[in-house]
Amino acid sequence: MHSATPIIFVLLVAFALYRRVRRTVGFQKFVRSRLVTRMVLFGVVGVLILAAAVVYPTVYVYDAIGALIGAGIAYYAIRTTAFERRSGEWYYRPHPWIGVILIVLFVGRLAFQVYQDSALISSAASGQAANQAQLSAYAHEPITAGIFFILIAYYIVYFAFLIRKEKHLEVQPATEADERPY
Repeated sequence: MHSATPIIFVLLVAFALYRRVRRTVGFQKFVRSRLVTRMVLFGVVGVLILAAAVVYPTVYVYDAIGALIGAGIAYYAIRTTAFERRSGEWYYRPHPWIGVILIVLFVGRLAFQVYQDSALISSAASGQAANQAQLSAYAHEPITAGIFFILIAYYIVYFAFLIRKEKHLEVQPATEADERPY
């Protein structure tokens, strides 16, 4: 049973990534409450990350850089978002490559972090004392925090735009909807 647990976990993660990538490259139904919920969740995660970094204030520089990069990416994604009306409801299609790149960036960083963890754990398990500097550096990883803030800022800015855009779409007739092909 213990040997199947990592395989099941990997399969669940792969399935979740598949669903996320599939959602990223196609049209999505506009559901205001879902977007607001996601904005709140990303905001809470951002506040928690900022609160956890209070002991390491230099990480805030990476957080700020990540937030600026995320906002810039969101601005570009906003300009390339397509809207479409189907059966009386609005759908939107984000830029597919931006979504895929953000997912690859996030998963790549997590995979690297897991690799670092496994190397640290294996060195400790083999009887070698873990270097205190290694453990300290891992405890406040600035690049990971910066990448998280790229994602947090991107999604908060992008979802805020979608919510604002919905108000303008509702007053436009369906034939004048903002549909920009890629």
